[in-house]
Amino acid sequence: MKKIARVITGIVLALSMAFATAADNSIYMDQAGDNSTISVTQDGAGNIVRGIQGVGTSNTTPAIVRGDGNQITISQIGSGSVLNFGIRTTIAAGVQGGNNFIYSVTGNNATATINSNNAGTGVSGSNNISVTQSGNTANANINVLGSANNLTAVTSGGSSNSVVSTIDGDNNTQTISMTGGGNNSATLTQTGDKGTISLTSVGASNTYTVTQTGGSTAGHNATLDVNGSSNTFGITQTGTSGDNIANIKSVGNTNTFTVNQTNH
Repeated sequence: MKKIARVITGIVLALSMAFATAADNSIYMDQAGDNSTISVTQDGAGNIVRGIQGVGTSNTTPAIVRGDGNQITISQIGSGSVLNFGIRTTIAAGVQGGNNFIYSVTGNNATATINSNNAGTGVSGSNNISVTQSGNTANANINVLGSANNLTAVTSGGSSNSVVSTIDGDNNTQTISMTGGGNNSATLTQTGDKGTISLTSVGASNTYTVTQTGGSTAGHNATLDVNGSSNTFGITQTGTSGDNIANIKSVGNTNTFTVNQTNH
């Protein structure tokens, strides 16, 4: 399977190079198999990674990796980059063998959509997702349905930064860091038991909304740090009969905290 991965990687890189002289770099990915290693680098304006196009489809069609234990690294350099990525795995509930997905983008106006349960089966577990976006107006929309997933997202730059993360499952963790100013905004939603969210933000307009549902025996948590600017947080952590911990540290500016923690 590793041999297949090397061939596919070569094809992906060749396609990227073929478009290197054009205004836009556009490649598609559709990989099936376990324990593959895939590396993609795009350098230029209008980079796009997405799935195979067909009648009635567009650049919103997700690139897809099917299988377990895969290592996928995608790097985009240049303005106007777009990533639409779907992971389909048979791993569920916190065992070894999920996928490692690393995405980095440098440049303005980047948009990333990552769906670790693109098949909609509810068994996308044990995945590690790392997103690093640097540049003005970077946005990441991450959807995870499954258990024991780890998400790390860092977005930095100027105006209108936004990270939207929806995780539905047990034992998932999120670490979000937003630095360098901009309008900022993080909407984090976790449904299931034993959720942990940690968010560190430094500057400008801020606005975070954190919602977690089930807990007990080292469940819930939510640690915010912040630093300054217009602020407005949120944080709602509900039952079940234990755990709720919110640790908020804020330094300055227009502040509004609303924390609602309940147990049943």
